[in-house]
Amino acid sequence: MFNNSKLTAWLTSVSRVSSASLILEDAEGRVLIVKAHYKNYWTFPGGVIDRHETPLQGAVRETREEVGLTVDPATVSFGWVANRTSKQADTYQFVFRAALPADAEARIKLQSSEIEDYAFVTRDEIETQNRHYGKVLFQWVRDARGYVEQSFNSDI
Repeated sequence: MFNNSKLTAWLTSVSRVSSASLILEDAEGRVLIVKAHYKNYWTFPGGVIDRHETPLQGAVRETREEVGLTVDPATVSFGWVANRTSKQADTYQFVFRAALPADAEARIKLQSSEIEDYAFVTRDEIETQNRHYGKVLFQWVRDARGYVEQSFNSDI
């Protein structure tokens, strides 16, 4: 039987960093993507889930921080969770979906310390690979649901 200190040590040893992102899709089927200063690819708004925060709370918070859009969690649905493995780390990424309000583009305000640009793209544009896109965008193109496994040869 575990005592509290052994249980705490064990739980700490098996934890994984998790992130959450939010797919914001407009009425024309385009999604909002962002380019962070420190990444070489475009992805959905999102980031690491803070301690004592749920994946949904993390996705909503990160979206507000990165692009200045406040999303009502009641309007968000679950997309998938990705088990992500690489040489650097094993992580989970929780992906959620919400409709982008019609006036959202006028309200976008980028987090200058982290985000250098944003764009709206369609599935067809992602498939042409006219930019360097993160794997999560290709999962959206394939309409991923539930559980996805991803492996990376470089940074995630």
